[in-house]
Amino acid sequence: MTKSEIEAAIDEQAAEIGLDLGMKRDAFHDLPCEKKFATIVTGVRRCGKSTLLGQWAHSSGLRVVSVLFDDLRLMNFTPSDFVLLGKIISERKPQAIALDEIQDIDGWELFVNGLLNRGYAVFVTGSNAKMLSRELGTKLTGRHLDLQLQPFSYSEFIRFKGLERKGESIDEYLRTGGFPAYVASGNRQVLVELFNDIIYRDIVVRYNIANTAPIKQLAGYLLAHIGTRMAPSRLKDAIRVQSAKTVLEYFDHLTECCLIRRLEQYSGSPKARMLAHKKVYACDVALASLFDRGNQINLGHKLENVLFWHLRRKARDVTYHVDDKGRECDFVVEGEDGAFSAVQVCYELTDDNMTREFDGLAAAARRFGLKSGVIVTCRQSDEAIHDGCEISVVPAADYLSA
Repeated sequence: MTKSEIEAAIDEQAAEIGLDLGMKRDAFHDLPCEKKFATIVTGVRRCGKSTLLGQWAHSSGLRVVSVLFDDLRLMNFTPSDFVLLGKIISERKPQAIALDEIQDIDGWELFVNGLLNRGYAVFVTGSNAKMLSRELGTKLTGRHLDLQLQPFSYSEFIRFKGLERKGESIDEYLRTGGFPAYVASGNRQVLVELFNDIIYRDIVVRYNIANTAPIKQLAGYLLAHIGTRMAPSRLKDAIRVQSAKTVLEYFDHLTECCLIRRLEQYSGSPKARMLAHKKVYACDVALASLFDRGNQINLGHKLENVLFWHLRRKARDVTYHVDDKGRECDFVVEGEDGAFSAVQVCYELTDDNMTREFDGLAAAARRFGLKSGVIVTCRQSDEAIHDGCEISVVPAADYLSA
């Protein structure tokens, strides 16, 4: 590319971002800006990373040079063009630099390292969490700050939609999810194109996968079975591949591109924890709904998916618990202070499921020496004592606001 082509793309991108900065995300206030540090913002495609950087650049009062590499105008950008970009940055004398979706350009980490050496605050976004962390570990050790962005949380969703904090808006959130473009449009094709982009651009192209059917089948299967315990290595028949190793590789790819996240069973033994069944959650319930044939995903699992991400934002570690009698508690949460808590999720407590939900929660409470536990429901509020465990039944709208 020529220097003038790169400059024109940067200027046009800046004008486009300025047209619609959108609603400020909760993460906006957590976005660090430090000279000689790279702030790394990761997350699934279309969750709002570019908008977040645009909002920060607009509000910071600093001179910022922003470059979006996932743009047709820069499709011919090569590693050698970093020299030209470096000249443009020097001429514009910014105080901070934002490099959006730069991870597919070879040598990007060396370029960022050079910018840090020149004293700039640098922001980098990417849709591949593992790749970014691996490269940062070797090239930017001790010189980066991390922030993971998700689609709209429930609180952001109701603020964007102007809804009240109650059961009806929880139901709408379980149907709609939090991808900003889909929340705004309600057009199902937005989700279809997003899913295809993730599979083809973040996995198939990156890992040079010739036969795309198995990886798409696995992704669809996992999204349709959120909140269900499973053994990843045993899914080879479901996607018609011969090797369990291939399934595990695909599983890793789907995790690296932030489409899914695995939840491990709690165990004091690292080996037992590694071998135990996993539970899988979608990056957003909207993509799970895309593969929900005939409404087979129950609302409890969708609510569980929402609670998983809420707890991850606040906790040091999250696992699930199963005792030797098969009694399950959805989440065991280790806080930043090292204290544990037990959380069960049930869309609606009924006579048919109450004993099962209470037993699972009480079993986890005993395991961790807890006197109490919480069951999150869509609308119900109540209290109970079961096997010595004080149980608080809390509406999701209240719990997600805490």
